[in-house]
Parts: sequence; C-alpha cells; structure tokens
Amino acid sequence: MSDTPLYEIESVLLAILLVGFGLAWAVRRLTRTRPALSIGTPVAVGVAVRLVAVAVVSISGLGPALRTPDELTFLRGAREVAASGFDSGLWLPSDLHRLHELVFALQIKLGDFPEGALRVTQVGIAMLGIILILATIYDLAGPRGAYIAAWVVALEPANIFFNSVLHREPILVLASGLIVLGGSKIWTKLELRGILLLGLGCVIALETRPYAGWLLITGGLLLILHASVRQMGTRLRAVPLIYALAIGIAVATPTALALTSPDSLKQRLQPSQDFYTDPNARRGEANSNNLSLERVEFSTRSDLVKNLPLRVRDVLLRPYPWQLGNISQALGATSTLLVLVALYLLFRCVRRTRGRILTLAAPIVYPALFLLVAYALSVSNAGTGFRYRTHLVLLGLAALVVLREHALPSEPAIDAEAGKVTGRAEAAAGRVAQTSAVREQVRIGG
Repeated sequence: MSDTPLYEIESVLLAILLVGFGLAWAVRRLTRTRPALSIGTPVAVGVAVRLVAVAVVSISGLGPALRTPDELTFLRGAREVAASGFDSGLWLPSDLHRLHELVFALQIKLGDFPEGALRVTQVGIAMLGIILILATIYDLAGPRGAYIAAWVVALEPANIFFNSVLHREPILVLASGLIVLGGSKIWTKLELRGILLLGLGCVIALETRPYAGWLLITGGLLLILHASVRQMGTRLRAVPLIYALAIGIAVATPTALALTSPDSLKQRLQPSQDFYTDPNARRGEANSNNLSLERVEFSTRSDLVKNLPLRVRDVLLRPYPWQLGNISQALGATSTLLVLVALYLLFRCVRRTRGRILTLAAPIVYPALFLLVAYALSVSNAGTGFRYRTHLVLLGLAALVVLREHALPSEPAIDAEAGKVTGRAEAAAGRVAQTSAVREQVRIGG
C-alpha cells in the first residue's frame, strides 16, 4: 500500500465522492415513496461534521487518547484477510474475523484504501443506517418528526465521533436502520419486504457482534409475532406467520435454556465480569479506575434478573458527569448529560402516550429494549458502555420523536395504514368548512 501523503489525499477524496453519491442515491430512493421526506440538508451537514471531526482528531494528535486500541487489532486482521485470495476461508465471517474486518479487508484489497479513507467509508455506512432510521420515523410519525430527528442526530456529539471509528459501531448502526425500517413495514402492513429487511439487519448484527445479534433476532421475532396477532383479522398471511413463529420459538427454546444454564453462564458471561471489572471493587475497596464498574454476578438465571437493572443503569448513565479524568471521559460525560435530558423528555412523552407506546413505536421499542439488555449483560467498563450507548441514543431519540409527534394532539400525526398526514392546517380547514355550512343553512332557513 502506498503511504505517500498525495496518495492518502486522493484516496480520501475518492472515498468522499463514493460516500456522497451513495448517500444521495439512498435519500432519493427513499423519497420516491415518501415525497415529504426532507432530510437532504441535515444529512449533508451530518456527513460534513463527521469528516471535519475525523480531520481534527487526526491532525491534533488526539487519536490515541480518544480512539480504542482495538482499531489496530482490527486493521491488522483486515490486512491479513486482504493479503489472501478470495477463495480463502478467511473471507467468511467467523470468530477469527468478524464482518467489520471483512469490510475493511475488501476496501484494502480492491482500492488499497489507507486508514483515512476507511474512516470516510465508516461515516458513510453509519449515515446510511441513520437515513433508514429517519425513514422509519417518517413512516411512524410524519415528515416533521423525521426532519427534527435528522438535525438532532446529525449534531449528536457521541455519534459524530463513533460513526468514524474503525470498529463494529458503524456497521451496527446500519443493522439497526435495516431492522427498524423492516419492523415498521411489518408493523403497519405485515410486508414480506419488511421481514427481509429485518432479517438482513439481524444477520449483519449477528456476524458483527454475535450476542447483540441474537438478542435483536429475539426482539425481531417478538415484533413479528405481535404484528401478526394485531393484524390477524385483516391480513391473510398473519395466521401462517403465527404458526411459523410458534414452531421456531419451540425449536429455539431448548437452546435458549442451555445458554442460560448455570454452567453456560459461568463459562461464557461471568468470566468477562471477573476479568474486566476493577480488582479493588472485588475486594470491597475503592475503584482505582473511575471507569471501572463494580463486579456483579451473572452465574445463574436469578443473578441475571437481580443484577441486570444495575448494568442497565451503568450503560445509560456511566461515565457520570463528574468523571473527567481525561478528554475521552469528558466526551463520555457530555454524552451522559444529553442522555439525561433525552430520558426526561422521553419519560414525559411516555406519560402522555401511555397505553399506546407499542402501537405508535413498536418497530423502534422492541430493538431498543433487546439491544439494551444485550449491552447491559456484556458491559464491564464505562468506557465500553459509552461506545455501546451510541446505538441506544439513536434508537431512543427516534422513539422520543415518534412519541412526541403523537403526544401533541394539535400537531401533525400520521395514519400508518393510509400513509396520510393529518395536521393542524387540515383540521382548521375542516372547521372553517363546517362553520360555513352551518351559516349557509341558517341563512337559507331564515
């Protein structure tokens, strides 16, 4: 690979062009069936801000302080795959090389992309996932909700940084986008295309971060089952789907029980807690690292139930705003403040839409809850939890916008079945027409 500055600049420019044309095509494709979807400007701003962030971090020398050492490991693995022929077994996802490494390897082999160009394509992958999430918001809450969410997500600090890391996160954002968009099609019309999109997203997640993939598959199956029961009287395909899901759940149950047996939990889940949590915390002393989490027991099913809420708290709220040991922790604390504000607003919207939350936002709520469980079970360090949380922030903001649009009765809301927006202007026009008709009847009668 050439490492001259001129070659790196040319590669980055080529990657920017590819990403720009690809995202523009995706937006145009989605607007064919969503004519009021107006997200081009915020998406462009979001891409530009992320590219500027990549340049600033690289030029300032803050990369080693902000970026995870895992990047070097993944790049080394990608170059190993790229050096092999396409007929090699290294090109198949496995425990040795996950899907994100294969994506890097393909770019290195075909385009000889250096690190800077790889970061640009990571931004493109993540922004494609965000665009799909925005399309889902449009389908569930209308064009204004999608527009508001587009600007919020475009400028959300944590995602600005993590959308460009050479890690699993960008490709998992794409998986989330496919899952929620597919879920919305299933939820509203039980479309086969929705099942395919959801399935593709789950496969991508499974081949990138397996434990998250399995939980997302579980959430997806429950979403399909819920949608099928909900539409049993109106969709002929609902009954066969219910039977197929019942058979699938019956077949998968023994495997799920085996994975949550005490022996399996002690071998698969508990070792990470024992290894990564602070050793002083295990002895009941003060943590030597303010990002270390307290050790918890996940050795039995009862331990899972008891300690899972503690890890949910850690994923959502750690690092705390006062944990400012370095610039990386300051970035995490800033994100925590945003999460606290978002949780407050989400709580208010949940109160206003209680009893209708799943009806309004099930395609987002199901993946978000199961992804939260996956990360709560696996996190053992607040720094890692901060990276995990970026995915939850995206889905949480999407759910917040959808519920907010429906929580305000005088604001535009969307009929998911007909796909028509009913808003304040239409309601006002209806009232004017009704008043005019009454006056005309009075005049004639008088």
